[in-house]
Amino acid sequence: MKIANVEAVPLRMPFNHAGSDRDVTAGGWPALDFCLVKVTTDTGIVGWGDAFSYHCRESVVAAVEHMVKPAAIGQDARDIAGLNHRLQQKFHLFGRYGITLFALSGLDIALWDIAGKAAGLPLATLLGGTTDRTLPAYSSLFILRDKEKVMADVWRSLDEGYEYIKLHEIGEVEVGAAREVAGESIPIMVDVNCPWTPEQAIRMARKLDQFELHWLEEPVFPPEDFNSLARVRGETGVAVAAGENWCTSFQFAQAIEAGAIDYAQPSVTKVGGVTEFRKVVALCEAAGVQVMPHSPYFGPGFLATLQLASAMPNPGLVERFYVTPEASLYGDWINPVNGAFRVPNGPGLGLDPDPDVIKQYRVA
Repeated sequence: MKIANVEAVPLRMPFNHAGSDRDVTAGGWPALDFCLVKVTTDTGIVGWGDAFSYHCRESVVAAVEHMVKPAAIGQDARDIAGLNHRLQQKFHLFGRYGITLFALSGLDIALWDIAGKAAGLPLATLLGGTTDRTLPAYSSLFILRDKEKVMADVWRSLDEGYEYIKLHEIGEVEVGAAREVAGESIPIMVDVNCPWTPEQAIRMARKLDQFELHWLEEPVFPPEDFNSLARVRGETGVAVAAGENWCTSFQFAQAIEAGAIDYAQPSVTKVGGVTEFRKVVALCEAAGVQVMPHSPYFGPGFLATLQLASAMPNPGLVERFYVTPEASLYGDWINPVNGAFRVPNGPGLGLDPDPDVIKQYRVA
């Protein structure tokens, strides 16, 4: 079974959130960017992948079309791990991380979708797991920088059945407000997105520790400063989560060796696809580090995350980016029920994206 075609399918979808009336990122964030990767085999099987593309869609599309596609066409679609390795090696000059790995991740996810479809099995079952389970979800709030909006979203998340909540705030006021609303029993995580030097991170971790954080996420810049992350853990006692900005299992191995993390957060659309994600899981299980997948997505990468988590003996928590997209590629499957996700049991990723939604939101 050969790869007959690879196509980047770019989408741009508006969304709403509690802070929609404010520009909270540089230049604002008016829409979700997607780079779906559609792979067709010479037997007619179509697989769907997902390359990370928030704020970098055009570059990722170019990498898929002009780097990955020419190298993948004609290759054996069943040789997923081998092809992943060869293409990482082929493209290493252009970067072992970032755009190159995002594009390769999209191809890899699509090939695993094809493998499941060829076998007539959900990916979770193909990997030795089951779709006959639900996965605990956490509400991952937007960057709000507003106490009242944080409180409103925490209330709403609790009303919808979430039992875990993550903030994207860096201030004591907002974090304290979330704890006030959530009470003592609801775990609260704080993702600060790499803002601090090691000394600043240690100081802020101690301040935020009063709110009994379940974890503090990416407190140090640069994100691959594993020794400084280990310092934050060791000097404050606050649990550290990181990994969404790491690519390939090698960076996770380095982080584990440094004692940098309590929770590992591989992102299947960034790390190198299903193939690299599985390597990360194996490393973490051997080291006693809990995997908490990074998955603020609404495309095939989200379904791949559900399938991968369902193949793990301890799946951890699955992230639901707490925004409201204008449409859904997968209907209600992107939403948890009573604080937990269902796992689609169709072959491959479980579902194909809605062609009408693709048609409506596709961009040149």
